[in-house]
Amino acid sequence: MASKETISLRVPASCRPGDEHKTQRAFSESVEEYIDGIYRLQNEVDRVSTGEVATYMYVSAGSATTMIKKMAELGLVNHTPYQGIRLTEFGEKVAKQLTRAHRILEVFLVDHLGLPWNDVHELACKLEHYISEDIIDRIDAKIGHPEFCPHGNPVNADDPDPSIRLEAARLGRLRVRKITDERIEFLQYLEDLGLKPGAEFEAVGGTPIDSLIHLKIGDRDVTVGREVGRHLWVVPI
Repeated sequence: MASKETISLRVPASCRPGDEHKTQRAFSESVEEYIDGIYRLQNEVDRVSTGEVATYMYVSAGSATTMIKKMAELGLVNHTPYQGIRLTEFGEKVAKQLTRAHRILEVFLVDHLGLPWNDVHELACKLEHYISEDIIDRIDAKIGHPEFCPHGNPVNADDPDPSIRLEAARLGRLRVRKITDERIEFLQYLEDLGLKPGAEFEAVGGTPIDSLIHLKIGDRDVTVGREVGRHLWVVPI
């Protein structure tokens, strides 16, 4: 058996304990998570508040404020006190790269590894921070350059998207285009209703006071509330 002195194998730096030798990325995982979070939020509202960021990220307002200041120094966000936060052009570019990686990974996990469509979002959120863009490009080519993730969202965030929120749609025949709330509980609820991307149904009425929407899905009459109305995106048939 070889003595300890003759052993030449070494653990790669990125696999060793501690963070000081980890593979370098342009930004830390924490910064990238905030970029992704602010990007999602600003698609909901034009100017994002610190409080909204803190709520979305499950952190204190103080922690969110500290990170936003750091991101402003890095040129990732514009932050005007009392007027809100918005990603810079550079910040949006990084956000779109993360979004593309996330959705390509979701397709790979569902279509090629057989994981449930409603339970890959969290795993993809983790992996997107550790897989380089050139590897994402290789995965993308290997799986045939998919246009949409399993939840119907376009892989390329700049692609035209004709869908509208269910709450804004006119009554009549509709087709599910995408789902923007990817919590497992929410996706499972929609799956139980038969409202996965591509599903067709009819919007038959609503109650503006409490934002309820009455649907006919196959031979079932179903009523859904505000969360479904906001996060289920449809196109008319």
